[in-house]
Amino acid sequence: MWKFIVSSSGKSNWLNHNEIEICFIGRSNVGKSSLINALANQKIAKTSNTPGRTQLINFFKNSNNKIIVDLPGYGYAKMSKTNAQKMFDMIEQYFTERENLKYVFLLFDSRLGLLENDLQMIEFLQSLNHNVILVGTKADKLNQAQMHKIKKQLEKFNNLQFSYFVSSLKNKNINLLNQQIDKIFSDNENKI
Repeated sequence: MWKFIVSSSGKSNWLNHNEIEICFIGRSNVGKSSLINALANQKIAKTSNTPGRTQLINFFKNSNNKIIVDLPGYGYAKMSKTNAQKMFDMIEQYFTERENLKYVFLLFDSRLGLLENDLQMIEFLQSLNHNVILVGTKADKLNQAQMHKIKKQLEKFNNLQFSYFVSSLKNKNINLLNQQIDKIFSDNENKI
């Protein structure tokens, strides 16, 4: 059973704990909340058809009492410049100063592939030496030709350890992703 712990607007109210954590980030409306709900096998994160709903850093505890963080999405064009900058600053601070962070799961819409702001985010994360795992969402909507094209695009990122194609709707590869998450936590027990 997963549990929501706290929402945070910045370093002053981050969850305080002494273990490692992983986080999820992606473009607005990529299906981040739906994926968290599928991994938790319960409705724990708020989903919406309106992009840009997640505007805080949300901390969860999974069924093994490990910390999983849901970050706001990026690239939402209709957000005011002030709000967009505020969210960017909040995300940047988390990535540059959060010592507990061990892995970043970067979600992208597998129907669209990696877009410019996804590539910028990967570059930014790699410049900070973060471990990045790419997760293509909405994979149930892909045909073989589209899947082949996306896989070719991902070959450029052979320095990234893993990539997954998931579908929250059809539960495709959700167990596989959960196993990877459990493995990260067990391999890095208390390594901060």
